[in-house]
Amino acid sequence: MTDKPTKSTDGTVQLSAAAPKVQITPAAGAKAPAPRVVGANVDMPAGESIKKSAFIDRVIARGDLKKRDAKPAIEAALAELADLLAAGEELVLPPMGKLKAVKVKDLGEGAQMMTLKLRTMKDGAGLGAGNAGGAQNAKSGVADAGDDS
Repeated sequence: MTDKPTKSTDGTVQLSAAAPKVQITPAAGAKAPAPRVVGANVDMPAGESIKKSAFIDRVIARGDLKKRDAKPAIEAALAELADLLAAGEELVLPPMGKLKAVKVKDLGEGAQMMTLKLRTMKDGAGLGAGNAGGAQNAKSGVADAGDDS
């Protein structure tokens, strides 16, 4: 076969199929990556709706904090989360995971509908070496209560 077209006696051009010039062979010893099995999507059961005041009470109980100290910090953190998501930022918040807005719809009068995507961390990720069960992050630089060193 040739790659050049040929002309017939009546002036029409006839083309021939091109043959591949290079054959690709797999590299010696190269293996395809093993497939990774992941779980299927599962619908979450409808849970209880938690209001901000109940959320603050839960945080205070978990952290053994005083309400007058914790409430302004929690409200500031929630406001900052809302601002960052509205700006399209991606938040990486161990041990919760990675959070980002994937869709935003303007509802008018300043209201927006956001579709958020949360990828949770692996078990124990973000807790630091040797810490488990919600202990302080080893990289946080914050001492535990009663730690004088």
